[in-house]
Amino acid sequence: MNCKELVELLLDFVAGELAPPRRAELEQHLGCCGPCQAYYETYQITIRLSRKLCCRPLPEGLEQKLWAVFRAMEKEQGEGEAGQC
Repeated sequence: MNCKELVELLLDFVAGELAPPRRAELEQHLGCCGPCQAYYETYQITIRLSRKLCCRPLPEGLEQKLWAVFRAMEKEQGEGEAGQC
């Protein structure tokens, strides 16, 4: 498993929806890849913190701006070299 695959599977991993062999691959990669460990830890922190937020509607246009930033970050991350085991 490489870093990109881990990122793509992280939601399923956190939700407990990965098949055992794939889960083992992901856990093995996490065990030897510092950047992915850090990413996973921040992912978990984000989930915990967002559960504490109150739910209010987003201001008009904010959702589109957030998606644009997310897509730009995703594109930038895809172009960079990620650490691999």
